[in-house]
Amino acid sequence: MTAKIHTAHDHPPTDGQAPAQAPMPAEPLYERVDLDRYVVLHDGPVGYVEHVHPVFVCYVGHPYPNAAEVAQVHDFHNAVQTVLHRAASIRRAQ
Repeated sequence: MTAKIHTAHDHPPTDGQAPAQAPMPAEPLYERVDLDRYVVLHDGPVGYVEHVHPVFVCYVGHPYPNAAEVAQVHDFHNAVQTVLHRAASIRRAQ
């Protein structure tokens, strides 16, 4: 016997069909490459985020030794977005 218990987060099925799933992103925005370092990806590596307590240091450029520091923020996800935005603005300027 199969039972489905509806929760507050469920959407009611339409025409007896299960609700559509949101598509998964093609690739993650970041990937861990070292103990405290993440590479930020957007059609390939565009920069890095490094955790240096209490901040996250944002770098734009690849590879890491050639990357330039662009910001320091207190939230990891803001750091990833900062790297993505700075990398996009540098690409537009070229």
